[in-house]
Formats: sequence, structure tokens, C-alpha cells
Amino acid sequence: MTDPQNEIEPLENRHAVTHPSLCQAMGRKYQLGNLKRIEPTKDPILKWDCVFEGEQTSFEDDRNG
Repeated sequence: MTDPQNEIEPLENRHAVTHPSLCQAMGRKYQLGNLKRIEPTKDPILKWDCVFEGEQTSFEDDRNG
């Protein structure tokens, strides 16, 4: 029997989109890896969370820095 307190949760990388069909395109464009699932959000514009395997990434704008 496994002890649930000793189990390590896999890392998840989340990014919001306006339509669920954009998750696959985002994953390919930014090489985010395996798409685990798509979840609804409560945001009126970014209505869906694309959940990828792996460490959280960000899309910071470095053009002015």
C-alpha cells in the first residue's frame, strides 16, 4: 500500500486561452510538452486553462529590457 503523503504530485504548467482549440496550437508553438487536460476558468475572457506536464513557464516580454 502506498502512503499518499509520500507521493509527489507531478508538475503542471498552466496557460489560459479564449478557446480550448488553442491549447494544442500553443503547446506546439512554445514546445510546452504533453497537454494533460483543459479546464474551464471563471474568467470572462480567458475561459480555459491548458494544463501541460512540466514546470510552470511564463511569457514575459523581454523586448524592452
